[in-house]
Amino acid sequence: MKDFIKTTALAALFAGAATAALAIELRLSVETPPGHVRNLAAERWAEAIEEASGGDITVEVFPAAQLYKSADAIRALASGALDMSIQANVTMSQFEPNLSFSTLPVFFGRSAEEADKILSSEIGEELGAMLAKKGINVPGPAFLFAPSHSAFTVDKPINSYADMAGLKLATPPSPVLVTLMKSMGAAPQAARRSEIPLMLSQGQLDGLAAVTELTITGGKLWEPGIKHIYADNSGWGFYMPVVSQRSMDKLTDAQQAIIRDTWAEVVVWAGDHAHQELMEARSVLADNGVTVVDADPADVAAQREAMMAVQDQIIEDSGVDPDFIARVSAALDGNM
Repeated sequence: MKDFIKTTALAALFAGAATAALAIELRLSVETPPGHVRNLAAERWAEAIEEASGGDITVEVFPAAQLYKSADAIRALASGALDMSIQANVTMSQFEPNLSFSTLPVFFGRSAEEADKILSSEIGEELGAMLAKKGINVPGPAFLFAPSHSAFTVDKPINSYADMAGLKLATPPSPVLVTLMKSMGAAPQAARRSEIPLMLSQGQLDGLAAVTELTITGGKLWEPGIKHIYADNSGWGFYMPVVSQRSMDKLTDAQQAIIRDTWAEVVVWAGDHAHQELMEARSVLADNGVTVVDADPADVAAQREAMMAVQDQIIEDSGVDPDFIARVSAALDGNM
């Protein structure tokens, strides 16, 4: 009897050890602050993965660049040092230039419907295939975040593109965006997201460029001084789920399916949430003293046409595939 009890106890011990050995812990890094739609989506994804896997896979979410700043996170994903993230296409464009397509002149002033049409077309699938070649797995569709606008300023209200001349505007780290802002007469400044509030409050910047209303509301950037927005849908931002291919390769087929299936549920919520936040943003901005000038559609159209003259050069300089952009253009025009 004693031998039976001893044997049973040892078996239970080994079974427990085997279960522990099979448990998988993944790390998900985002650089946005808690409460941002990207963070909320990451938390929902982590919870869904743990529930769907019966606790075999746990995902710890690290917000506010606790683990990696944006560009570093992408390199960490490619190398396998980081397991998961949700990344903005503009940031990812440093790693895969074609991801900057939604900031090119051809996208200038486009509507949400037009942007969504592209993401849900074959173009979206192509983007995943591009990243797969670089060691990054895209386990599902992107979600549309918000339109970026050309100018968010502290002191000077912008009423036309001519008013942007010479302004020092913090610009996301995309070569395409930097080139476009220069072509519009602004002076784009390299600045990390975490540095911008202090730079604004100290007068080192006149404002921001190529970000969204949700960037302002999410970071409460009226506190360090943002007072004016020139809204012109200068491009569109979207977020992609990304997983290190090395991390995916460590999972069974069933576990990989859990990663994909849970994101398929989360992405619907994330897209709806981002849209709702965008609808509410104007009132939040008004309540905090931020004025919004909607650009004249005729001015936007004229600006897009003027920038189209330099699009081929931008594509060449930034390493974007011209054939890919031709397919994007065809999809926008309904010819794909």
